[in-house]
Amino acid sequence: MLELYEWKRSRTVLRRESGRNPADLVDYMKRPGKPNGFYYLSHQTTDSDHGIITAVTVTPGDVHNSQPYLQQLEYVHKNVVPIKAAAADSAYDFPLAHRVLEEMGIGFFVVPQPAHDRTKAELKRDVFTYDEQQDVYVCPNGKVLRRKRLYRSVSGLFWEYWAEKKDCCSCPLRQKCLNETDKAGARKLQDSYFKPVVQQHFSSRWQPEYREALKQRQIWCEGTFAAQKWGHNLTRVLRRGLEAAEDHCLLSAAALNLKRMIRCLS
Repeated sequence: MLELYEWKRSRTVLRRESGRNPADLVDYMKRPGKPNGFYYLSHQTTDSDHGIITAVTVTPGDVHNSQPYLQQLEYVHKNVVPIKAAAADSAYDFPLAHRVLEEMGIGFFVVPQPAHDRTKAELKRDVFTYDEQQDVYVCPNGKVLRRKRLYRSVSGLFWEYWAEKKDCCSCPLRQKCLNETDKAGARKLQDSYFKPVVQQHFSSRWQPEYREALKQRQIWCEGTFAAQKWGHNLTRVLRRGLEAAEDHCLLSAAALNLKRMIRCLS
C-alpha cells in the first residue's frame, strides 16, 4: 500500500471578544463555507497503513490551510519517514504544491479545485482557445493574446497573456469581453507558471491508483479527525493562547496514536 499523508483542519474554539469588528481581529476565521468566529486550526499528517499521526501543526484561524502544508510535509519526509506519495483534498490543490512535491520525488494525489472564473466580463476564459505549439491564446474574434510577463500574487506565480490594445478597441465583442473599469483597455488571461506539472499530475486522475489514494485519504484522515473529536477532546480547547492550543492538539494526537500502536503490536 502507498504511504499516503494528507492535511486536514480541525476547528477548536478560541475566545469571544466584543466591541470591535471581528474581521479585524487576529485569529478570526471568515472564509466561504466555513463558520465565522475565533478558531485554531490543527493541521495533521496521517500514515495510511495504520493511521498513525506523524506530525501536528497548530495555526490561528486566519491562516489558510495550504500555508503550512509544504513545510510540514518536507519535515515529515526528512525527519520522520520518507514519503512515497501524498493525498489531499481540494484545499491543497495549488500549483506550487504540485511543483515542490514533484521535485521531492513525492507522488501527489489531490482533489482538483473547481474552476472559478472571477472575470466580471460576459465572455469567460473558456471561450478562448489555447494554441500549445505557438504558446498563445486566440479570442472568439480570432485575435491573438501573447505571453507578456510573469506575475506574482499571494495565490501563486502566473504568466499573463495580453491582447493588443488596438485589436480590442476595434473589436465588435469589446462590450462583452472587457469591464467598464478595465484600465488596460485590452483583455488578458493568466496561466500558472507550474501548469505543465499540474497537468501531468491530473492526467492520471482517473486511474485506479489515483482513486485508491483519495479513498485512503477519506478513510484515514477524515476518520482520524472524527475519532479525535468524538473521543479525544478535539472539539474545543480549554486554555487560551496558541501554545496552549498546540499542547492540546498534540495530546489528542498522542492519545490516539498510543491506541493505534497497541493495536499494531497486538
